[in-house]
Amino acid sequence: MFNKCLMKVFFLVSTFLLITGCQNQNEDIVIEKKHKKITVLTGNEEVVTNELALEKIDRYEGIRGTDWLDDHTILTEQKNTKLPKSVMTDNGEYTYPINLFSYDLSTNKSKVLASEEHDQVGAVISPDKKHIFYKITEDGTSGTGYIINSEGTGKVKVSEPDTIFAFATEGRWINNETIIYSTIFQQMFSADINGQVRKIDANSDKVNLIRKKYNEHKVEWVIPSPDQKQFAIVRKIAPTKRELFITDENGRKTVSLATGTQIFGAGWSPNSKTLAFSVISEDKGERGLFVSDVKSRKITQLSTDLDELAGPITWSPSGKKLLVSKVILKERLNEFVSYVLTLKN
Repeated sequence: MFNKCLMKVFFLVSTFLLITGCQNQNEDIVIEKKHKKITVLTGNEEVVTNELALEKIDRYEGIRGTDWLDDHTILTEQKNTKLPKSVMTDNGEYTYPINLFSYDLSTNKSKVLASEEHDQVGAVISPDKKHIFYKITEDGTSGTGYIINSEGTGKVKVSEPDTIFAFATEGRWINNETIIYSTIFQQMFSADINGQVRKIDANSDKVNLIRKKYNEHKVEWVIPSPDQKQFAIVRKIAPTKRELFITDENGRKTVSLATGTQIFGAGWSPNSKTLAFSVISEDKGERGLFVSDVKSRKITQLSTDLDELAGPITWSPSGKKLLVSKVILKERLNEFVSYVLTLKN
């Protein structure tokens, strides 16, 4: 983790921040400060959000939400307590394996998709939400790639063992049936839902070419929009400074959105018009979760606390909700918490 320092986000529309809470809060204290009404809610955790931009925010403990199966169901990574404790931790103890689950937001009930005594991580869902690419990992760093359908069946192996980085940022669906991934040996492969795998030329991939254009050793993220006409890029521009900017489909820079010590998890809306991203700063007014209308270049701060995220930022199929996850310390143990933010129209 890089040391935190101040970062500057170029606001193109002012934001009006109010401190609100998630579920199960106990008490409200309303104060006035510099003509702004600020509501401080007490409870186990305080989350700062912008009430003018959010309809509500819901909190789910013990799960790591990674993507949406539909507008009411999310894909999660969570401990499968119905299996034996077969995964060894860093301190030599055994714990339950992390498996992929579908989680119904309306009932708060989860269902394991493909139960097995190995950690399943780094899931990426196809555009039509019918297939899931994920990795089975022993060490949390590298893994073996598999594809299953959204019901958890039809499992096929699509990589050599332990050759893929076990992160959600590794693997990109180029259509509803084919995914592209890189290996730890800097080779690129494509794989389809039937398990057909072939090595491809890295220079044939536009994302890889854009990465090289902006110095691949400094580029940390290249995220294409769903319509493939824009790219969000996070690039290291100084030892403790990153820049988030947008390019057109030819890789030409069109707008710089933010700079910061760290920029996490940028995610495009389904209509390719809005980008969500998180940044880190010691200043609450300049950190947290943001959304930007790429065409108008307006930026809205949604939260000051949702900055150090544990995974991607993903949009619901309707484009009305955002899913983010972070890690909290609870009873001296790290625990995942997921948040669903419902945006106002």
